[in-house]
Amino acid sequence: MILWGEIGEFPLFSVLQFLASQRCTGVLDIQDYEELGSVYFSRGHIEAISMTDWDERLAARLVGAGALTESQVKGCWMAAGQGDEQHPALACLLDAAEGDYRALMEMVNQHISDVVMQLMYWNAGTFRFRVPVRPVEFRVAPSLEVESLLLDAYRRVDEGERPWRDKLLTETELCVTCTLGCSEEIKSRYLRSDICLWRCMPSVLKDPIYRDAKRRPSSFEEDEMDELPFI
Repeated sequence: MILWGEIGEFPLFSVLQFLASQRCTGVLDIQDYEELGSVYFSRGHIEAISMTDWDERLAARLVGAGALTESQVKGCWMAAGQGDEQHPALACLLDAAEGDYRALMEMVNQHISDVVMQLMYWNAGTFRFRVPVRPVEFRVAPSLEVESLLLDAYRRVDEGERPWRDKLLTETELCVTCTLGCSEEIKSRYLRSDICLWRCMPSVLKDPIYRDAKRRPSSFEEDEMDELPFI
């Protein structure tokens, strides 16, 4: 891992600009409390952006254009399910796609533009940039510069375009990852816009009115190496 940070402190657009300006090659893993994805860089260019929901949208676009069949898409999902990091589902889809290369590139360009616009709405979570032993190769890569992608995303947001799905508010995200049972009284006293003081300060657990609060199992354990760390 070469670079790591919190999206709340370093917005993804700034990170993308930095990696592009440094002509980096590697994978930017991004994760918030709902989604996990990867941005693939090659010499400062974005070659692909992969996430399950986004891959499914590209697959639907390719099927609609006649470049793929439903059975081919299912085969790609099955192949990706084997966990080969060097050949993710997105790479499999592009390998199987048929048709004029320029037409395929235009579809990929539009898809990447749509996805970069979605990243405008990521305001929490973490990112890490890493360089795999062998770079992932994509048969069809977008031809747009990172700066152009970012400018287009700003324009679309200014024009009122909304994300495909609304992101959780910061307060909701904090509660989703919390492993302590609490109440509205606790939230009103300790929950702030970007931090939960009750969870972060062990001394408050000595407060008599909260002493009986029970810890509940967490589905956001930080022990696994392949997950990004959260506070």
